Amino acid sequence: MFVAVPAPAAEALWVPPPPVGDYTPRHVSQRRDNCVWAAGQMLLDKWTHGEVRVDQGRLRQGARDGEGGSTLVDLARGVARTTGIKLRFSPGFGDSMAWWQLLDRLEHDGGAVLIGEYGRLPDHYTRWSPRFAARQASGHAVYVERYDRARGRVWLMDPLASGDHPGEWIDVDALRRFATVDGDLVMAAATPARHEPRTAPLTDRAYRLGPLQVPTTAISGSAVPVRVGLSITGGFPKPAAQRFVARWDPIVEPRVSVTVWPRVATDSDRTTGEPDLPEPTLAHTASAPDRAGSDGFAASLPVPAIPGRYRVTIGLAEPDRETASRELAPVEVEVLGPYAASWAAPAGVEVVAEAPFSLKIAITNIGTVDWRPAPVALEDPHPPDGGVQTVLVLTWRSRAGRQIPAAEVPAELAPGETAHLQVELGAPPDAGPWRLLADIVNVAHGSLAATGQVLPVVAVEVVPQGHSAGS
Repeated sequence: MFVAVPAPAAEALWVPPPPVGDYTPRHVSQRRDNCVWAAGQMLLDKWTHGEVRVDQGRLRQGARDGEGGSTLVDLARGVARTTGIKLRFSPGFGDSMAWWQLLDRLEHDGGAVLIGEYGRLPDHYTRWSPRFAARQASGHAVYVERYDRARGRVWLMDPLASGDHPGEWIDVDALRRFATVDGDLVMAAATPARHEPRTAPLTDRAYRLGPLQVPTTAISGSAVPVRVGLSITGGFPKPAAQRFVARWDPIVEPRVSVTVWPRVATDSDRTTGEPDLPEPTLAHTASAPDRAGSDGFAASLPVPAIPGRYRVTIGLAEPDRETASRELAPVEVEVLGPYAASWAAPAGVEVVAEAPFSLKIAITNIGTVDWRPAPVALEDPHPPDGGVQTVLVLTWRSRAGRQIPAAEVPAELAPGETAHLQVELGAPPDAGPWRLLADIVNVAHGSLAATGQVLPVVAVEVVPQGHSAGS
């Protein structure tokens, strides 16, 4: 049943509350040049959940609008005179909306008359009037609602469609190309907003995340820098502040025996054993919130306290939410203890048996443990002896398992410091394949190998005396 209200006085105009609930109006096919009026008829139906339905012809007659194209100004006049409803619209007529704000209303049970160019729609959607779409000027009005943010689509009801056509989904980017936008504001008349959003959720397809940047090595109990790029389309504003949330799943690997070497300068015997290390467990960490900058989100993410290899799944979540709105592909991170090092050494060399040669090694103290002697207090009655606290220990190992001490070099580094060493060595006496094993040994913390950290191994081919290395 169509309801028409006699023309009210201007001061009697009223604005119905925003629609609530899942209600879609009946599709209305336009009469000649009546797209604005047919779309307006569907908007009124939606807005009042079917309580106010006014025929498109009656709306046009109420506006005293003759034949030809009509505008949103005409529609507002016709709605006011036939129903008493005050229809504000965008841009500049009491209800200015950016594109993202219009989509927010459609997602929250709203509907809208949207003005655009029919010829800018994909061919599938112009099947109702291909000749009209081919015109140079193809201004048109459609009715839209039900923004499906997750799939990036909007429910479109085109007045040019046949009467039994209920409507169809259209990609939000395709609808955006159809829409007429003045500056940042869209040309549309919509049901009122249920709330005043400051930005759209990061789940919107307009927010496109770039690759995740996170170090593949971290120190237990510390924090690592995490960054993800961000690009924004469709005139959307910068998203709300987000925090990185991470799930650290331990990668359990078979335990292996590790040869532990005390300092050569001591009288201790060499021993072989398995380090008594705690097993890593599932951990969750989160960074402080960060508002997107020009290049995306960046923050410091806490690292689990237990060393080990982890598969880390990182997402972005709003500060007051535990679950991530966007999740990124997992990465593997090796979490080292506070006593840790990184190395740069040649993968392999060839030398002559018992001949001297030089080997270049770079060592960085990447942990939080200071490898230098502790400072001595002036009032300390028993100061330490001041000897070397940390050494680089190099050991030869043959294919048969024979081991020969190779060298000890001081390596007293502050956290973050790097030493570039040129170590003078003598080649093993027997020709054949050997391996040169490296370890760091500290007076207070012992062998770095005992922590389970993978240490460098240099493959060395020893050639007999009388031969030239590399020949």
